[in-house]
Amino acid sequence: MSRNLNDPRQNRRLEQIQNQYDRDDDEAMRALLATENGRQVLMRIARNCRWLGDPWDATSVRVTDYESGRRAAGLDLAAWIERVDPEQFMALQREAQARDKAAAQTRAAANLEKDEDNG
Repeated sequence: MSRNLNDPRQNRRLEQIQNQYDRDDDEAMRALLATENGRQVLMRIARNCRWLGDPWDATSVRVTDYESGRRAAGLDLAAWIERVDPEQFMALQREAQARDKAAAQTRAAANLEKDEDNG
């Protein structure tokens, strides 16, 4: 059956179907956000999309355009997470900061050990 854009009944039904998909997706996002592992993976994806980065590259318009597209995807993901569960969005950021701090301390300790071995 082809779509008739002028059929209000058909349009309402398609809108209902899309709304149900959106609710299901939001529920799946809530399930991810309910676990620390889920929040960790979502933050990794957002960071890989450079949602907090600057897309500007002074040497290449093409690179700037590419990075702007990546960042837009990251911003969309972050907005979705925040809309679905603002408290878990904040938890996701706190946990990421704690992991970053622990990683920095580990790197600093590894560098000290390396310096002591060379000294």
